[in-house]
Amino acid sequence: MVNPKKVTIEDVAKKAGVGIATVSRAINNSKGISPATKARILQVIEEIGFSPDTSAQSLKVRQTNQIALAVPDIRNAIIPEIAWSVEQTAKQHGYRVVQINTAGNARNELEIVRDIKKLHVDGLIIMPLAYPKTLGEQINKSSLPVSIINYGKQLGEEYKADIVGLARQEGRLVMEHLLKIGRTRIAYAGAPKDKIEERYWAYEQSLKQVDPSLVYFGEDFSFETGVRAADYFYGLKHMPDAIYAVNDMVAIGIVNRFKELHVRIPEDVAVVGIDNNAWTTVTNPQISSVSIMGDEVARLATELLLKRLREQKSGQYERVQFEPRLIVRESSISVIRNATTD
Repeated sequence: MVNPKKVTIEDVAKKAGVGIATVSRAINNSKGISPATKARILQVIEEIGFSPDTSAQSLKVRQTNQIALAVPDIRNAIIPEIAWSVEQTAKQHGYRVVQINTAGNARNELEIVRDIKKLHVDGLIIMPLAYPKTLGEQINKSSLPVSIINYGKQLGEEYKADIVGLARQEGRLVMEHLLKIGRTRIAYAGAPKDKIEERYWAYEQSLKQVDPSLVYFGEDFSFETGVRAADYFYGLKHMPDAIYAVNDMVAIGIVNRFKELHVRIPEDVAVVGIDNNAWTTVTNPQISSVSIMGDEVARLATELLLKRLREQKSGQYERVQFEPRLIVRESSISVIRNATTD
């Protein structure tokens, strides 16, 4: 029998024949795990005497027992979900989390990596938005381990960091959906083109030809950007019949403003966002969105960083990808019911 004083979450995962993320889901009673798998994991936990406290005690002594989390903007509704997942996972292992907002600014992202030791932490989880050209170089020079939550960017092997992201381009799911339900005049509402640029590329690549009048680039990823986008599209001689919003906050701003303008959703315009944040289910109508698996991605990014801290190793960096999922709600579902393609 494994000595309880040395039991780790990796011991549980190995004995149960699953990954550490699956063990974490079972412990936290999270979705995405079958009852049979969960039962097997809990049985193993009981057999070998694992507990989060025991796991924390088994960690090699670190200088601070703190890690940093750098995110673009805490005001974006998906970020608290990600931050909560990081914090709870870290807490299980006896770590605290220092949170930093980068404002999606290239200089801030570089400074955080370069000056990370000044925060008195043992490692960094970063969710880049600007992706400055020298970010990889700065990460590779860092004396502390880095884990990347990656959305909207193809990152190569040159990054000496564990990277967790998505297996498929989330924007393609939006465009496939809107084209499938018969929408032909599809608009794009986004932030600056160089931010999460692959979401715009998915729009561009899904159409034979882009009508520049149907593209709106705002200043950021906020509700206000969505409001301004709605006003812009409403003022066109021919309004779009669908809008692909770069994220849910922009989508919510569009839907709310269109309601004020008496534009019917989805009868006149279908709207789909990305993130699947909680606010999409309390709007009227509820908004279709692509889930970027924020909770799961954040939890695994944290687990990988903590594992690297425990083992005090470098090299053999992980590249893990989750499958994004389209969640169809009222902002486009009634169109699907009437579509001849279904």
